[in-house]
Amino acid sequence: MNLALLQARMGSTRLPGKVLKELNGIPIIQTLVNRVSQAKCIDKIAVVTSTNDEDDALENYCKEHNILVFRGSDWDVLDRFYSAAKFFGAQEGDNIIRLTSDCPTHHGSAVDWVFEQFVKFGVDLFSNSNEDPNFLEDGFDVEVVKFSVLENAFQHAKLHSEREHVIPYVKNSKKFSLGFRKMNDNCNFKLSVDTSADFAFVEAIFAEFGARDFNIHDVVHLLETKPELLKINEESIINAGYAKSLREDTIVK
Repeated sequence: MNLALLQARMGSTRLPGKVLKELNGIPIIQTLVNRVSQAKCIDKIAVVTSTNDEDDALENYCKEHNILVFRGSDWDVLDRFYSAAKFFGAQEGDNIIRLTSDCPTHHGSAVDWVFEQFVKFGVDLFSNSNEDPNFLEDGFDVEVVKFSVLENAFQHAKLHSEREHVIPYVKNSKKFSLGFRKMNDNCNFKLSVDTSADFAFVEAIFAEFGARDFNIHDVVHLLETKPELLKINEESIINAGYAKSLREDTIVK
């Protein structure tokens, strides 16, 4: 089984409630589910959120719209992911596809491409992003990891940053085989939604395409053709949250 887990919560400090903010009349979480569900490699897809009160609204939305949902730890997202994987039946030989809900431009074609690389190179983890400085496709981030490897990380990760951000232990422990490669070498934009400026930027992108489906190559072409759009969120920083975690890191387990 290839289980896609979408990390989501309503309690963003920079843009509260962002996953239910609407793009073309559709909440971000629904937009993301609709777009990545086109991936042929995904067998099951679910939203993983926290048990915090503010995430009741997200759980209710998912249940009302027939989206699988799991609730777990707020800060220990590695625990949340592992618990969700177990809840949805993951076992030895299965794979977990990690996605984040702040990427409404994401597309199933990117998920399929990353999964194909994961299989082709036979690694424990493959990603098109989250490896500075050369491999960042922000807004189209996919991490495919073997369930057994996620389980190992759950059992052994001790740093706050490793548990809050799920994959760092897998990347940094030197215990696992890793693969990184971009789908489109020209994708170097801040497309994830962390601030109101990021949301305005993504709104502008969706407005450009209207009702048409679009993928990573279309977005790159648009932003190369209309670079003035990049001014909307030009002060935003990719992975600012992870950088903050590293600065304040502590041993928690």
